[in-house]
Amino acid sequence: MAATLLFLVLLAVAVILILVLLALYLVPVTVSMVADCSEESARATADVAWCFLDGRVRVDDEVQVLEILLFGRRVMSRDLGELAAEAPEEEEKKVEERRPIPDYLGAATDLWPHLEKILAAVYRSLYLETLRGDIILGLESPADTGIIYGYCTAARYALWPAEAIDFVMTPVFNRRVFAGTFTLRTQIRHPLLILIPVVQALLDRPVRDRLRQFSGRGAPGG
Repeated sequence: MAATLLFLVLLAVAVILILVLLALYLVPVTVSMVADCSEESARATADVAWCFLDGRVRVDDEVQVLEILLFGRRVMSRDLGELAAEAPEEEEKKVEERRPIPDYLGAATDLWPHLEKILAAVYRSLYLETLRGDIILGLESPADTGIIYGYCTAARYALWPAEAIDFVMTPVFNRRVFAGTFTLRTQIRHPLLILIPVVQALLDRPVRDRLRQFSGRGAPGG
């Protein structure tokens, strides 16, 4: 009886693990952002969703909040204003614990082979659905406005064949202004293929040592 029960438990765990891995391979992560800015106000919403999980950041003149949703129901909410108020103390600690530049160079050298694999996996998995922008821009210097408008126009026509991208800038030469809308929607397909090099990196002892070193939890080899 005990052996049968143990077998059923292990079978259930194996089935759940297979289903999770299958979902990580088949279900994409959707990343979207919508921003709207005018001379009177500004607001933006960023959203990262996968399966039944959803992380959302909403920022406007009255609300700055981070929300975590599970099956569409909010399970966590944090006020970003409160987090920002705590930041100065953390920044003071970081200044006190600032490490020499050679340490950062050494860490970058050790971690780069793994970072390269992770970035390559992210690049292969990214799929841009929509990138739309309609910006009204005016700087203090009309010459600077004209230069930026020229670059934006050149970039727009260079990206013309990409149907998902449409970016328009309207220059204003007689006053300082920044307004417009921005919409981004992209997918990270087969997120499992990104998690694999991440897990491989974390299984590497030197990588773990470096992460502990810079998180303040220990020194390499400790």
